[in-house]
Amino acid sequence: MRAALYLRSSKDRSDVSIDAQRRELKKLANNRKLEIIHEYTDVVESAKSANRPGFQAMLRDLKSPTRNWDTLLMADTSRLSRRRYVAQAFKHDARKRNVEIIYSKVPDVDPITAVILDSVFEAMDEVHSLMSKDKGLAGMAENVRQGFRAGGRAPRGYKLKKIDTGAIRDGESVTKTQLETTSEAPLIGRLLKSRAKGVPRTKTTRDLSIKLSASTLIDMEWNALTYAGHTVWNVRNEKSPDGGYIGGKKRKPRSEWMIQKNTHEAIITDDEAEAILIHLENSKVGQSVSAAKTGNSPYLLTGILKTPGGDMWVGNNRTHYRIKKPKTKGRYIPADSVDQAVTQQLIGDMKSKQFIKALTQEAHKYCETHQDDPAKEIRHEIVMLNERISKTMDLAPELDDPGPALRKINELESKRKILAAEVQQLENEYSAQASLRGITETQVKKILEGFSDDFANLPQGRWKDAIKSLVNQIILDPDSLEFQIHYRISVENRLCMASPRGVEPLLPP
Repeated sequence: MRAALYLRSSKDRSDVSIDAQRRELKKLANNRKLEIIHEYTDVVESAKSANRPGFQAMLRDLKSPTRNWDTLLMADTSRLSRRRYVAQAFKHDARKRNVEIIYSKVPDVDPITAVILDSVFEAMDEVHSLMSKDKGLAGMAENVRQGFRAGGRAPRGYKLKKIDTGAIRDGESVTKTQLETTSEAPLIGRLLKSRAKGVPRTKTTRDLSIKLSASTLIDMEWNALTYAGHTVWNVRNEKSPDGGYIGGKKRKPRSEWMIQKNTHEAIITDDEAEAILIHLENSKVGQSVSAAKTGNSPYLLTGILKTPGGDMWVGNNRTHYRIKKPKTKGRYIPADSVDQAVTQQLIGDMKSKQFIKALTQEAHKYCETHQDDPAKEIRHEIVMLNERISKTMDLAPELDDPGPALRKINELESKRKILAAEVQQLENEYSAQASLRGITETQVKKILEGFSDDFANLPQGRWKDAIKSLVNQIILDPDSLEFQIHYRISVENRLCMASPRGVEPLLPP
């Protein structure tokens, strides 16, 4: 009988070498009178992944009609995979094609006992993988406790300095790393000290002539404790299989961070680092670049302020609004005057009997035209996706390379989760719409009174978000300086109406 060998080594220093596996399997083949005609090898490859060159070549040959071996020799079950699904799918293919898998370190037993043993060994392989991960993380944590880096690049303003630990491994000195400042550190220190005082990012980078993207600067701010001279680890959540972060958030709560104090030279103080982090944690700016791009704006109405012809009013020199129109200078209006007039009108409208009556009528009208179940088509799409996922899962074990099929399953599953969340949102909207059918003017008045009080008491720094949640657009006439507010009343941003008073000439010419 003819046989093939599969040999795999990992980066783990305690792992069995390729040469040792080969010697052991040749001895096994000789005892069983097997002729070895082929060898598949993966050197320094993780058993957690099926995307190994040798493994994929073996899988293709297993399914090939010209395959000239019918026995596969391996040292143990962990050579095949440390993921039970991958191992079981491969063994299923082997059984279908009458290929026997023999492990040199697994005893010969009867078929029933073999099934139990294989399951136990595969479970132990996966446990070993998880334990190896835990050991790796424990080693990184110990490095941090000793004042060394746990890995990664040096933040801007620092560079990595190698420290000789005195240990020898494989005839070479073992080194670890710490941070030391570069010539850029004083400039980065001034940048972060300015941010700690609350100076806007755009002004800070402009004043210091530093070219940084919003996302880069935000990442630097999240590193504030590092810039204060401390080594910080265990900050980010693990990536989930769909590519996002477990828990939906990039960073863990600060209570879970591991912080080793005073491990390198600081360029800002602890108080400054704390001020920066508190600002990030209490602001949307720290969570997304898009928020960072708008968070420093002094204008309340950019993005929703338009002319009757549809041209946008944009900020100019941090003091005025101007019409954004090609090949024209446009009209300039003091931003403070516009912002003040609009906010006064917002608060006044919410207390107006006419506005309350108009809003109640719009709510009833909206419900009359939105009575059908909005999630019906999406539910059908989810059913179709479930069928595609099921078919792809059945197909994956039959393919020469199951990798693309598995990636497709992840892609479809991510889409299914998005659609399921959309269904939930639509159902919530539908319930909210149903409650509007019997709403009265007295109820609307009570809601708006609370809304207007909350709005009036908001810090001015939060007014922009609040206005955008209320307003769809504001039409400001550049000639008459009259404006009209088109409201976006929240039934998930679907119910819109204009101020019932019409055009309000509240701005001086």
